Amino acid sequence: MLAPNFELCSPLSYWSRSPDGEGGVKPITANTLSLQTASHNYAWDQLAGYVASVQKQFFSQGLESGDVLLVVTAHSSFECLMVYLAALESGIIVVFVPALPHTELVKRSAILSNSACFVCPSIEEHSIALPNTLVIDFSEPIDMNKPRYGEFCSSNIASLIFTSGSTGDPKAVAHTAQSHLASARGLKNEFGFDHTSTWLLSLPLFHVSGLAIVWRWLLSGCCLRLKQGKGLALDGVTHTSMVPTQLLRVLEENKNIELERVLLGGAIIPHQLASLAKERGVDTWAGYGLTEMASTVTAKRVDENDTTGKVLPHRQLKVQDQRIFVRGDTLAAGYWRKGKLYPLLLIDGWFDTKDLGQWCNDELVILGRADNQFISGGENVHCEEIERVLLKHPRVQQAFIVPVADRVFGHRPVAALSLDGTELSASFELELNTLCQSHMQGFKCPIAYHTIPAQLLGQGIKVSRAQLRDWLLRTRQ
Repeated sequence: MLAPNFELCSPLSYWSRSPDGEGGVKPITANTLSLQTASHNYAWDQLAGYVASVQKQFFSQGLESGDVLLVVTAHSSFECLMVYLAALESGIIVVFVPALPHTELVKRSAILSNSACFVCPSIEEHSIALPNTLVIDFSEPIDMNKPRYGEFCSSNIASLIFTSGSTGDPKAVAHTAQSHLASARGLKNEFGFDHTSTWLLSLPLFHVSGLAIVWRWLLSGCCLRLKQGKGLALDGVTHTSMVPTQLLRVLEENKNIELERVLLGGAIIPHQLASLAKERGVDTWAGYGLTEMASTVTAKRVDENDTTGKVLPHRQLKVQDQRIFVRGDTLAAGYWRKGKLYPLLLIDGWFDTKDLGQWCNDELVILGRADNQFISGGENVHCEEIERVLLKHPRVQQAFIVPVADRVFGHRPVAALSLDGTELSASFELELNTLCQSHMQGFKCPIAYHTIPAQLLGQGIKVSRAQLRDWLLRTRQ
């Protein structure tokens, strides 16, 4: 449960009331550095002033507590962060979405029945045309002595996050501040961050992993660093979350890295990547998480074992017939649709993740998604099992398996790969075949290999298996 002094406490002052502070009092004040952008540094009291200014503009344009605000963002900007914090203070529910095609934005807006929209200033105005779009002036003078507009309550909905996993069917998952804070607190001691740390907001706010960084920042009172456009400003950054391809680029493009710890997720982690990071002094962690649990559920330092670690505090997890079920303080309040909250479908209080796993010495092993399993020659095959083998090749950066119909076996696996610039030649395919045959039975080895097109790699932090399957089946016709 959330500590009582958090119930009505402003999210911008969580750091001052955290029960985790050594000696009961943290050596930080309202004047302590809180946020860094490419051009400015902000203390906690300065942020409070900007937030109050945005709140005032919300109300002047007709927004009220309980309204839903759709925020279209290209990246995690200062403006979008201020809009989110102001919405929290005002009891307004925010849902972040990427700059999708207009038809997709309209589709998500229809799911939400949202009251208004805000488009990140970095997005060209003519490219996004949605009704009830707010105009916010972030240069408006701020008066930190003016009274705040307080409508915050930790049990209210604090975020809506669209999730499709990798299936392509969007659902808006609703979380309270309580579940976000429980998620942050459970990772805090394990991952070793506090008010002296600097977190890089390296993942988009429309993904639960990006929003989780914001709540870790709010809880601990550390410094939050915003990305600079498409680049990563890493000077002085100690902690961050990334997908494996991001970390690979960081290691390739930066000679001197001050990063202490990186939490990796969103894809299977190649062992060679963890080894390379270790050589550069970066402590890499793996984890298992999902949107419905406000991000990370299990975590551990990457080692030679393909496990995702032990269950973090404030979460519970069980494996029943290889099916993973979760519950705990981080569990979502439900799904939001057409202005109403619908509870999650639970089985005796447990949420079915539809992921498959097993235990290995008290650590969780992810076998794959239940819907990523197929039958070949009468045997159950997990796509992720084959993908893990392919990722053992040092030149394979991402690997996905798509089952295709086969008259003899029922289905056979076809591989879609992202490589490090290597050409997908006959000799390279032979290398991959040899690798697979040395680790798996023959019917699990891919019968063909394809290179993933760039447009499927650049749509968020996860590759959509549904889109990948559709593309591959069209390619093979």
